[in-house]
This record gives sequence, structure tokens and C-alpha cells, in this order.
Amino acid sequence: MKKLFFCIALVLAIIACKEEGRIDYIDDNAPAPAPVEVVDVENTAGGAIIKFKIPNDNNLLGVKAVYERNGEVVEKKASLYVDTIIVEGFGNTDAQDIALFSIGKNEKVSASVSAKIKPLPPPVRAVEFDVQSGFGGVVVELDKNKTNADISMVLMADTTGTGKYVDMQTFHTKSDKIKFPRRGLKIQPTKFGVYLRDRWNNKSDTLFKELTPIEEQKIPSDLFRNANLPTDYFETAGGSDGYKLENLWLGADASDQTFYASSHIAPIPNWFTIDLGRKVKLSRIQKWPRPDYELYSSTAPRVFQVWGSDNPNPDGSWDDSWFLVAELEQFKPSGYGEGREVGPITDEDRDYWYNRTEFDIMPTEQAPDPYRPLTHIRIKILSTFQTYGTESDKSQVLIAQLVFWGQLVD
Repeated sequence: MKKLFFCIALVLAIIACKEEGRIDYIDDNAPAPAPVEVVDVENTAGGAIIKFKIPNDNNLLGVKAVYERNGEVVEKKASLYVDTIIVEGFGNTDAQDIALFSIGKNEKVSASVSAKIKPLPPPVRAVEFDVQSGFGGVVVELDKNKTNADISMVLMADTTGTGKYVDMQTFHTKSDKIKFPRRGLKIQPTKFGVYLRDRWNNKSDTLFKELTPIEEQKIPSDLFRNANLPTDYFETAGGSDGYKLENLWLGADASDQTFYASSHIAPIPNWFTIDLGRKVKLSRIQKWPRPDYELYSSTAPRVFQVWGSDNPNPDGSWDDSWFLVAELEQFKPSGYGEGREVGPITDEDRDYWYNRTEFDIMPTEQAPDPYRPLTHIRIKILSTFQTYGTESDKSQVLIAQLVFWGQLVD
């Protein structure tokens, strides 16, 4: 019986000790806390970082900054456990007065203290951008977004020739440097405009240009074949025809079980050659990975070269019959980490990898004349994500599809 009474008492004690929630004592009669002391101001692109010293007050809850931005009064709060507050979104470099207040637990605020800032040029005023004619349309370019700020690039066009511009497309990015193609446009002189906008609706000046898109078409794959030159590498995974090179141009029939996969011990670099069956000028290449597989990792190509020839040496050698079209690296919109580190993968990265990976052929110092007519394309894999930045000289290569765009040459 004593044991029973002991158990009942223990249960009642546990119930009685059960947490009923946190209760904070707030003294409504306590005075407002003393003001903060501004210690330092670091001006940043479109804003500033304000460092302050909080008062020694048990009633202190936090700090707030109050300022005007684009005609709107804005409040930014910080807890008592930090000593800085960030103000941002200014569209110019005008000097600004930021009012700082200490906030008490009873919501009483101190007298204001002014922090004077002078923002650096905002990203929409600092980064470089341009629009150029491209195959099938135009190419919008952004460069030197050193702060990796969220930026929207708005492309407009005077489609009626009346001087009235309409929005055609808006591209969003955080990249330091990026190009966005807008394709499917009429091959005729058209006036275009492009400007930058940030999330606070600050805008750059508008750049206007009259441009004529360059005619482009998808190169038909009906005559494609494996050129099977002597120095090419096309040993497939497990020696299976299921991963043969021809899978690269199966188009809509490609699936997660229809792709090209070399053997697991393929030498790096290695290459294969595709006979296009017709003479073309190349403008861009689209690449699809195996669906839901190897996201910026493993056996997917990271750096590769594209070579062209209209009369390749049948011995497969690298002689004067070949010319460099481009050296390309798999693009990652958010950028890579140091060395071989891929870095965090964003939603924009994921969308680009699976749905929008393409490579524009552009003249470079290494490939000054990439638009020469060709009948054969040779893809030379310089590294996969598995071998990039390492001393490894062997890796499987896996690609689901390749599609080529450009012009047919009579």
C-alpha cells in the first residue's frame, strides 16, 4: 500500500512540475532605455553596415533603424545580442540620415541617434550590361556583379516600329557574369532596350540598340553517325550497346535509360567524332544530363573542347584538318567554390542543369574563327566533375543528349 501511495505521489509531482510556458516579467512603468552609441559606419553598395554599442539596461529588447527609401519609411530591427544593423536598397549615392532607437521590453523607445551614411553605387548602377545580336535572336550580357546581388535584366523591343517598347523577357540572376539568349525572333532590324532592376525597384538607365538577329536553325540529326575514327574513344560502360554514342542524337526518344556512357576506366582526356552528314556553321550546343542524376558531380563533363573539320584525316590524328570551335565549361549560375569545390547548389543552378544547359559559340582568342563550315564535330572531354582539379586520368563520361544549332551551308 505504501508503494502504491508513493507511485501516486510521484505522478502528481511530475504533473505539478510540468512546464506551463515561459513567463517574462515586463515592467510597464520602466523608463525607455538609453540610446545606442554609433561606433562605426561601413558604406556598402546601395546601403551600409552600422555598428553600435548598446546601453547596459536590463529592460533592453533590441535596436531599430528607421529611414526613408524610395519615398517609403522603412524599419529594420536587430536583437540585443548583435552589434550591427544593415540598411540596404538605396538607389543612389546620396547621403542619408538613419535614425537608431533602443527598444525596451515594454515597447518604449529611446531618443533617436543619427547615423550618417553615404551608400556606394547600387549594383544596378555599378555592374556592366549589354545586348548583342545572336543566332535566332539577341544575347543579353551582365558582367562584374561583384556583390552577387539579386538582379533582374529586363529586355524590351519596339516590335511595331512605332517607338513603343514592350517587355519581352525578364532574366533573374545573382551571377557575377552571365549571358542570356532570347531566341525565336524575326530576322529583321529591330530596336531593343535593356535595363537592370533590383528587388527594391531601383533601376539602371536603359540601353537602346538596333540589332538584327542572325538566322539560326536546329541542325537535323537524321544523317548523324558515329565517325568511328581510329583515335576516338567509344568503349561503352560494360561493353553494352545500350549506352552507345548514337544515343546522343536520339532526341525526344531519349530517356533515363537512353544515354551515352563510356567505360568506367576511360582515359581523360578522351574524344569522339560525329559525322553530321551535311555542311554547317555551328552557333550553339544544347546538352542534357541523365534525368535526376549527377547534379554538378561525378562523371558529367565539366570542361570540354569542340573541334570542327570539313575533311578530317581518316587516321584520326589531330592535324591541320581540325580547328578549335570552342573550349567550354559547364556553367553554374551561382558560381563555383574554390579549386574543385562545386559550392552550394541553388534552385537556379538546378533548373539550368536539367532544363537550360547550352553553350553559345563565340569568337575567342583561342578560337578566333569558330563559324567556319564543318561536316564533323569532335568533342574532347578535358575533365569530368570527378577529375576536375585532381591528378586522376580516368573517368566514365555520361551525357544524355547533344543538340547542335547553326546554319546549313549550301
